[in-house]
Amino acid sequence: MVEYIFRKPKYPLLIETDGRVISARNMQRIDRLDKQALFANKDSYIVIDSSGEGWGFLPDLDVISPLAILKRWNKPKIIALFNTSLEKVGSSARYEARSLSSKRLEQVILEIVEFENTL
Repeated sequence: MVEYIFRKPKYPLLIETDGRVISARNMQRIDRLDKQALFANKDSYIVIDSSGEGWGFLPDLDVISPLAILKRWNKPKIIALFNTSLEKVGSSARYEARSLSSKRLEQVILEIVEFENTL
């Protein structure tokens, strides 16, 4: 079971896996992803919470920690990370954001989560 160090992130989360970036609305989803062995190639994976804060997932320890290299994520970086992960798995789908300046970061993350659920 995945644990948190120091505090919990704000759900939903975007989580980097060995394949692509996947969304999680709760801890049970992360546990299912972990059991599917989607975290085998690296020691640490990027996690972004709904406020744009960067976290790290350490699969060997089953821990999500706020101690991450990139602490704050902005809208263009989050979109680029998500779309790049889709390219890595050969998907032609892309999240296309319109009028980013009028959207809050939380709204962009929620839209990506909804988009990811349709894939």
